[in-house]
Amino acid sequence: MAEDLPRIGPVRWWAACIVLGIPLWLIRRNRIDGIEHVPSEGAVLVVTNHLSDRDPPIAGMAVFPRRLFYFAKKELFANRFVGWFFSGVGAFPVERGAADRDAFRAARGILKRGDALLFFPEGTRSRNGQLGPPFPGAGSLGLDPEVTVLPIGIWGSHKGMRSARAVIGPPISLDDIVEGSRSERSRRAVERIMHAIGELIVEAGGPPQTGSAHG
Repeated sequence: MAEDLPRIGPVRWWAACIVLGIPLWLIRRNRIDGIEHVPSEGAVLVVTNHLSDRDPPIAGMAVFPRRLFYFAKKELFANRFVGWFFSGVGAFPVERGAADRDAFRAARGILKRGDALLFFPEGTRSRNGQLGPPFPGAGSLGLDPEVTVLPIGIWGSHKGMRSARAVIGPPISLDDIVEGSRSERSRRAVERIMHAIGELIVEAGGPPQTGSAHG
């Protein structure tokens, strides 16, 4: 039900923007390109590669002032205070390594409500800078015609104190993926998503994506 969906606490969200925004953008001089592609309203599925724990705040600042919801490992919510803080800045729990139906139900509800949702199609961080095999969940969520699929390529977030760059691409059209079963359409959709992310990683300064995940 709508009242059970994750909601952002304005005070916690603004506090996180200030605390994380200063070191991320003023001290480390991180760079964002393509902000003109960010829709000002409506459901947005933000899809990007995953290199480090810096990626969620980088993605959040990339789509600012949109407020970004995102999956977070369930263990973070074991501590009441930590869980309270993260839930206030858009995080909601997901069971890693399992098909968490409750988490995906929440994700669909967030998008149906017209909010922005961050999704890492790989499900985990890359250790070598190459895109890993994607899960079809991003494709499934992106097939909804009311959802704008917004790709971002991030590079440099895994390199300690060095600056990172995020390149936002134009929305990905999935409207032509209409034939086949839901699982087949989701697979084709996520392949297209990964291809777009792979090209943006190169624009952000990363290496060519040569693995099968690149499509």
